[in-house]
Amino acid sequence: MSSSMFRKKSRSRVRHHRAQWHRRMSVPQLAPCPNPRCRQVKPAHVLCPACGQHRGRQVLSPTRD
Repeated sequence: MSSSMFRKKSRSRVRHHRAQWHRRMSVPQLAPCPNPRCRQVKPAHVLCPACGQHRGRQVLSPTRD
């Protein structure tokens, strides 16, 4: 068999890498809706639940509360 192309990762490197996942598990970033009439706060990169727009396009009919 030939030798491995990759070096063995040290225990500290592996543990450091595994410890990083909780940094990504944070509160979602909130951004105002780009629709000037709506402007409700919503998670970024998600369609607005109030007006139904995503990136300037009407995707769903707006909800009436």
